[in-house]
Amino acid sequence: MSEQQICTIQGYLYGLICGKHGIMDRVGRARIYAVASEREVTGEAIATADNAQAAKPGLKRLNEDELQAKLDGERLVLEGETREDGWFCLRNPDYQGGPVDVYVVIDRVPLPEHEPAWKKLPGRRVFFLGTFLPVASEEGFVLKLVIPQYLWCRLKRAADAWTIAGKVTACANPSVAIGDVTVTAFDVDWVEHDTLGSDKTSASGIYRIDYPGDAYRQAPFIDIELFGGPDVYFKIEDDDSNVLLDEPSSAGRAAGRADRGVCACIDLCVDVQVEEDGPVVPSIWTGIGTDFTIPDGGSLNDFDDDGYADTPKYALWRTIRMTGSAALETVAGNPIEYRFLVSDTTAANSDPPVAAANFTRVVGKAPDENLFASIKVCQMVRFSPFKIVDVKAKLGDLDPDGWLDVNKSIERTFIEDSTLSPLDIPDFVFVDTDGLMSINTRNLTTEPNVPLAGLDPGDAVPAGDRIGVEKFAIRFEVREVIDKATNTFGPMLGDGTTVNALVMNNNPRVGLLAMKEHLETTSCSPLTGSIHVAYTVHHPHLRDVSIRVKSNDGVYNVNLSDPPLPLSGNTSAAITHLHNAALAVPNSGSNVLHKCTYLVTLRTWLRLHTGDNVMDDQHVHTTFYYEP
Repeated sequence: MSEQQICTIQGYLYGLICGKHGIMDRVGRARIYAVASEREVTGEAIATADNAQAAKPGLKRLNEDELQAKLDGERLVLEGETREDGWFCLRNPDYQGGPVDVYVVIDRVPLPEHEPAWKKLPGRRVFFLGTFLPVASEEGFVLKLVIPQYLWCRLKRAADAWTIAGKVTACANPSVAIGDVTVTAFDVDWVEHDTLGSDKTSASGIYRIDYPGDAYRQAPFIDIELFGGPDVYFKIEDDDSNVLLDEPSSAGRAAGRADRGVCACIDLCVDVQVEEDGPVVPSIWTGIGTDFTIPDGGSLNDFDDDGYADTPKYALWRTIRMTGSAALETVAGNPIEYRFLVSDTTAANSDPPVAAANFTRVVGKAPDENLFASIKVCQMVRFSPFKIVDVKAKLGDLDPDGWLDVNKSIERTFIEDSTLSPLDIPDFVFVDTDGLMSINTRNLTTEPNVPLAGLDPGDAVPAGDRIGVEKFAIRFEVREVIDKATNTFGPMLGDGTTVNALVMNNNPRVGLLAMKEHLETTSCSPLTGSIHVAYTVHHPHLRDVSIRVKSNDGVYNVNLSDPPLPLSGNTSAAITHLHNAALAVPNSGSNVLHKCTYLVTLRTWLRLHTGDNVMDDQHVHTTFYYEP
C-alpha cells in the first residue's frame, strides 16, 4: 500500500512569492498539525494565491508552549511532516471530516538550485495558519496550504534566501508568453556588478531566480550594500544566444527596480514578432450529455416546447451532464466561475426566459448539495515526459454559493496524486472535455411512486395514484472574477442561458404480469383449455410495451394483441396506462397450444434518457405449464 493510500489528509504546504503568477516555494521538512475544530472556517481548502493573501487576519504566531497546549487538549490531532517538495500526509483514522485548525512549525527555507538547497532560520517558527475544511475525495481528504506572501517573505529574509520571479511576454501582445528563453538577473554595484543568477522560462513564460543574500552583497574588499536589497536589471537570450533584451545597468536604479525586497516579482517583455491570438474559448452552456443541444436564441434544437428531448420525446432521468465550454481564465488573466440553478417555475421553451428570481435552488449550495454530481471537466496533458491527467469537479471544489472555478478542480487533482504537485500545472496543457457540471435529477423529482400494495396484475392503477409529469427550468450563470475578496465580478457572454422546461422522471414503471388462472388457483397448477394473461402497465413516458408467449421448445411464439398493445415508438402523452385482467392467449389455427412449459414476457421500454444513454428496456416474466 502506498503512502498516498493510507493518508487521512494529504496535501501541500507552499510559501507564496509572487501572487499574480502563483509562484511559490515548496516548504519542506515542516511539521504540520491539524486539530479538530469547532471554529468558523477562515481558509479555503484549495488555497490560491489570492485567498492566501486574504487569510492574513487569521494568522498568528505562537511559541512552543502554546502549541503544545493546543495539542494536549481533548480534540483529535493529525500530524505529519512535509517532504522536500512540500507534500504532507496526516494520519488519524478517527478523523471523518470537519473543520481543522492548522499549525505549522518551520525551521528552514528552501533555496533551490543551490547547495545546500535550503537555509536555516534563526530558531523554529510556529504559526497558526487558520481553520480549514479539507475536501473529501476518493483518496481521503485533501488540503493545500499557502503561507501568505507577507509572512513567507519575512521568513525568507530571516534566512537570507532571496528570489526574483516573474513572467516574460511579448511587448506587442502581453497575452503571449515567451517560453524557453534564458533570463539573467544582475545587481548594480558601486564597484562591480553582481550576477544574481539565471533561469530558463517555462512554457507559460515563468522564470524564477533564487540566490543567497551574499550574492548581491559581495564586493572585492568589503560589503558595500549592508542594508536594503539589490538594484536589479536583466538580460534575456534565446537558445541560439540571440539577445532579446539587454538592459543597461542604469535600469537597476529606476523606480521599481532599486532596492528590491527578498521576494521580487518582476515581469519582463521582449520585442519579438508573434502571431495574432486565436479565437477566445467561449464560456457557454450548449447541451445535455453528448446527444441533446439546448434551446438557444428561440431555436428549440433538441427540446420541444413542452420540455421533451428529440423525436422520441425523451424525459431526463438519473444524472445528467451539463456540457459546453469554460475557459480557465479571461483574456485579462482573471479566473472564470460558473454555476447552475434550478426553478420549479417553468414556461414553454419558445417563451422568454423564466425570470432569474424564480431560480431559488443552486446546484451544490446548501441545502441542495445533493443535486451536484462529480463530472470530468477537463484533461491536463504534459508532452515531456508524456502524461494525461483526468480532472473531475467535486462538491468540495464549489464555493458556498455553488460557483465552480475549474482551476480549483485542477489543483485538487494534482494534490490527490502524490507524484504531482500544483506547481507542476504550468507544465501541462489544458484540454476542454465539454463537461461543466452534473445534476442528480433523482434529488429533484418528487412524484411519488405508485403504491403496489393490494394492486394485482390486471387491475387498473387508481387515477389518484398515477404518476404525473414533472418539469424544471435550469439556468446557467458565468462570471469573470476580478476580485472575489471585494465581490468584484465582470459580465460574460453566456451568462443567464436558460432552458424554460425540461421534463424529468425517476419513478419506476408499474409492470405487473400473471396468468389469470394462476391468480385464481396456484402458479404450480397446470393450465388447460382457454387461458388468459392478466397485466398492468403504467408510466407517464411509455415508449414500447409488448407481451410475448413462447413455448420452451420454440414452436409456439406469439406477440399478444390488445390495442394499442403491442406498443412501439409511442410519443403520445395520453398513453400512460394499459391493463387487462383477462387477455386471451391464442389457441387456434397456426397458434395452437401444445403440451409444454411456456414463458410469458412483459417487455417495457420507457422514454428516459440521461443525455448520454437511453434507459434499457425492462422485462417481467411468468411461466405456465399447458396440458391440452
